Amino acid sequence: MIDSAVRDVTGRIRLLLETSPIADVRRIRVEQHGDEVRLEGRVRSYYAKQMAQETVRRAAGKLHIVNSVTVD
Repeated sequence: MIDSAVRDVTGRIRLLLETSPIADVRRIRVEQHGDEVRLEGRVRSYYAKQMAQETVRRAAGKLHIVNSVTVD
């Protein structure tokens, strides 16, 4: 049951990122390990990096967010 709940959260996070109006955000990868959600990828601005994190925050609940996105 817990595993399916985590998959549901990760799936919601991926869907939110994939439907973002910001193209760079749509390419960010999501990895989930235990109680941690890690964002990975490259974006062209700190704005896009922050928007990805704020988008994820809504769906992550109590999961810890690690934003490993790099800005080119």
